Amino acid sequence: MVETYQAFLGNSRLLSAAAPGTALTTTRAHIAIPPGIKHVKLMPNTFATSGVVAKFAFNPYLRVVITMDAMATDPTDASENVQDGVAATVATLSSLPTLANGGAIYIGAADMFSGFYVDSTTADGGAGTMAVTYWDGNSWEDITPTDNTSNWGTDGIVNWTVPSAWATATLRDALALTVPRKHTGGEELYWVRVVTSAALDSDTTVTAIYAINRYADATSGVIAGESYTTAINRAKNGGNLQALTDVGTANLLVTGYY
Repeated sequence: MVETYQAFLGNSRLLSAAAPGTALTTTRAHIAIPPGIKHVKLMPNTFATSGVVAKFAFNPYLRVVITMDAMATDPTDASENVQDGVAATVATLSSLPTLANGGAIYIGAADMFSGFYVDSTTADGGAGTMAVTYWDGNSWEDITPTDNTSNWGTDGIVNWTVPSAWATATLRDALALTVPRKHTGGEELYWVRVVTSAALDSDTTVTAIYAINRYADATSGVIAGESYTTAINRAKNGGNLQALTDVGTANLLVTGYY
């Protein structure tokens, strides 16, 4: 008998829920990929019936930059807090003002994305509405989002059709900043600007903002008895893993390797 051993991938860390893994249904789930992870292995199990497919996609890391004063002072970079998979670390959106009063959340990625998933810690209870625009290389244009969070008021997704005119830029260039600000230069990303029509509540916080894949639900799939291992590039596919079933239920064990 010949035994084959897989090459050592490094020290490991469970990214999904403990055995039997993160529960999957036909509703999309998101699993964070912490910084430093170089490979990820997926092992689906406990399928409800035979023939069920666990569909998945790896999504880009998001740069999440929050300004309360139209960049008059250095903005807050909340990127790690909302993508580390730790409930206790949050992005503070408390009293985020309207765009006219200087408030905006800029979300960028190295690859196009079709929206973002929100997990609220303390949701907004106000009556404002969300607007999202994208940078087309010359101006901020309406991306016509569907907001299922009621303007940061509940967990859910904000999604849109990926625009063909979306262009990359540094945030500094997109905002034509004449005074250097932290977190606005260096990275040429696909940016959206998220704003509110009324100031958010004074205690609004979110623990997760995850990219949704540009191709919506999935780019790959695995069935019972299969596994899948891939290398991770933090910017391109190291933000989060989204997964769901085509029908029925299953579980997905996700292991990260440093």
